[in-house]
Amino acid sequence: MAQFVSTSAPAFPLTPRLPVFGWSTFGGKQAGDTPCLLDRPDVVYTTSGRASILLAMEELGVKRGDQVLMPTYHCPTMIAPVESLGAEVVFFPITQTGAPDLAWLARQDTTRVRVMLAAHYFGLPQPMGAVRQWCDQRGIALIEDCAHALFGQSEGRAIGSWGDVAIGSLTKFLPVPEGGCWLVNRDRIPAPELHRCGKVQHLKAGIDILDVGAQYQRLPGLNSALRAGLALLRLLRRPTRPHGLGSPPATDLAAAAQAEAMDGFTIDSELAHRRLSAPSRWVSQAAPRGRNVALRRRNYRLFADALSSHNGMRPLLPDLPEHCAPYVFPLWVQTPDPGYSQLRAMQFPVSRWDRLWPSVPSLDGDAGIGWSHHMLQLACHQDLSPDDVARMARVVLSLYTSPLSIAPAVTHP
Repeated sequence: MAQFVSTSAPAFPLTPRLPVFGWSTFGGKQAGDTPCLLDRPDVVYTTSGRASILLAMEELGVKRGDQVLMPTYHCPTMIAPVESLGAEVVFFPITQTGAPDLAWLARQDTTRVRVMLAAHYFGLPQPMGAVRQWCDQRGIALIEDCAHALFGQSEGRAIGSWGDVAIGSLTKFLPVPEGGCWLVNRDRIPAPELHRCGKVQHLKAGIDILDVGAQYQRLPGLNSALRAGLALLRLLRRPTRPHGLGSPPATDLAAAAQAEAMDGFTIDSELAHRRLSAPSRWVSQAAPRGRNVALRRRNYRLFADALSSHNGMRPLLPDLPEHCAPYVFPLWVQTPDPGYSQLRAMQFPVSRWDRLWPSVPSLDGDAGIGWSHHMLQLACHQDLSPDDVARMARVVLSLYTSPLSIAPAVTHP
């Protein structure tokens, strides 16, 4: 989904939560040493990460009555595809490092389980060898969720090569309004059949890419002309989308609020089976990989330097592993509220997975439920400057530094 800037005066103007198209998009090092899902010649481009999960479930033969293992720490977009097929979601706990709790799983009856989904949270690679072995021993297919990890290695192998199927999300790493990807690592699993994208969808994607870039003033020399032209185009076509420029008309406020509340809990099957638009695919293929990885790692390190060793908060992982590109900077905060709502009100580029699926249980030893409340995801993408990161860190410190005790440290593999 494209990003839009409110017409009000936010505290963080022109600070995008996701990458933004601009002249710098094609600058910097093209190739990199870190593997990317899009390096694979057999990659299938989809409309979103959620669409990729649905396609993976379909190609793996998930049907009504089957069970699917899903982590307690999740976005609703991970669960909606399973529910849409009539399958039963069985939630499993995650450890303090974000890995599946295999000791808990080993005690469960898995006779009806057809698929397990395991995620590389925040772009930080999780060890997958033991998970792969656990699934193989029980005849369970593994979906490797790389929505947060378009780049990286896990235990010496490229991310995306461990699962029977791997899925990714393009919008989190690239300046496109839509996009996901799908990879298969087992010969017996067919690639999904997708229908063609229409001319209107191609045109809309191209307009959205330029629209966001112009709003964030990333296209010097064209910003004013593009904003004026696109504003006129929006006026003529009278868009109905709830997240357009400015505030929706008063009559649309209730509908917009309802649409936002339901976002992620449903899935559009027709959209999920459509090919990615040509403009989004072209940008995804042409944008330099080396720049993406290098600048994300730089921004992550800047956050780690600024936000470590403070009472009441801690980075999940202060030292960034080699061969990965972080999606966000995960910051554990002991008392996140009301500070989180203040950050959102000022349009600070932060998110939190606090909208869990209604049936998620409370499990012994699980870190997932706690993360959904305490773990803030700070943007650290390639289109943020060091000054942006420094300004963001100062605001976080002003809200959360206090004489509270330091949270217990986490040891990562």
